[in-house]
Amino acid sequence: MKRFFCACGSPVFFENSYCLACSRPLGFDPECLDLVTLERGAGGGYHAAGEHTASEYHHCRNRIEHDVCNWLVPAAAGLDYCVACRLNEVIPALESGKNQLLWARLEAAKRRMIFDLLTLGLPLQLPDSVTLSFRFLEDQRQNPNVSESFVATGHMGGTITINTTEADDSVRHAVREDMQERYRTLLGHFRHESAHFYFYPLVAAEPAALGEFRGLFGDEREGYAAAMERYYSVMGTRVTWQGRYVSAYASSHPWEDWAETWAHYLHIRDTLETAGAWEVVPAPDTTRDSDQWIDAWMDLSVIMNELNRSMGTDDPYPFVLSELVADKLSFVHRRAVPRSADAAASATR
Repeated sequence: MKRFFCACGSPVFFENSYCLACSRPLGFDPECLDLVTLERGAGGGYHAAGEHTASEYHHCRNRIEHDVCNWLVPAAAGLDYCVACRLNEVIPALESGKNQLLWARLEAAKRRMIFDLLTLGLPLQLPDSVTLSFRFLEDQRQNPNVSESFVATGHMGGTITINTTEADDSVRHAVREDMQERYRTLLGHFRHESAHFYFYPLVAAEPAALGEFRGLFGDEREGYAAAMERYYSVMGTRVTWQGRYVSAYASSHPWEDWAETWAHYLHIRDTLETAGAWEVVPAPDTTRDSDQWIDAWMDLSVIMNELNRSMGTDDPYPFVLSELVADKLSFVHRRAVPRSADAAASATR
């Protein structure tokens, strides 16, 4: 995540709705990918402080009514919701105060993931008109009044479904322990599931890319249901995934290997950008054909883990990147970063 500043010069953060130093309102503009300081415009909306343009914004309706969003909507668009909130198909019932809290956490993680995608220039609607969308659902294990007996987090046909209990820290930690996972976060779920949305346009639609994918990840035509049954049947005795996969779950099927590797790529890219923006490390080269960022990440992840150990907390990145895993990450990088980005980077050098 890059650094943001209020017009008063104070640092502000991606989730902020107000500057804590000067109290002026803030909003995230997804068009320019910046957190802007707002001033009232002549038409009753807002415009960016210091920019004398006719363009005006208004707050997303989910900020006005529920205070769970800080993204802006161009006033001329005639829309109530921002680009991120318009992707929602189902949200939790908000009669429950706990659901309001869980939904706010889900939205915060979703917006950070959408920021990842917009920063990479990836479309939220594919050429076949399938649009990325979200369903946040409860099931009867937590709420006997809903119709779904069991809600699994996953992706189908462009829609990402997240069980709302994943936003409950205690529940998610218990599932993490039960599933013997090293890492389980809301943001990780969103990043993982977004990989399935982009598999066809970035990999399967291009024969050369698909051939390279199969050489690295395996043949995705392997029966998925049988592979998942096999994976869960040996839980507790899985000892052969290290070195070949970024996580145990990645070993279940080539599609899940792609999704886990994609999620780690987004983790790495965002964290490296944050560290570079705060001058913790030099900003690495992330152009399409560069792997220098992988070496930079290996150094930074060691520092991060040691800092957490000094505080007596778990390692934030408890993974080792083998040569094969690094090759898979490099493949994801080359598929995610368009060639046009390299051309633009070269033009500025």
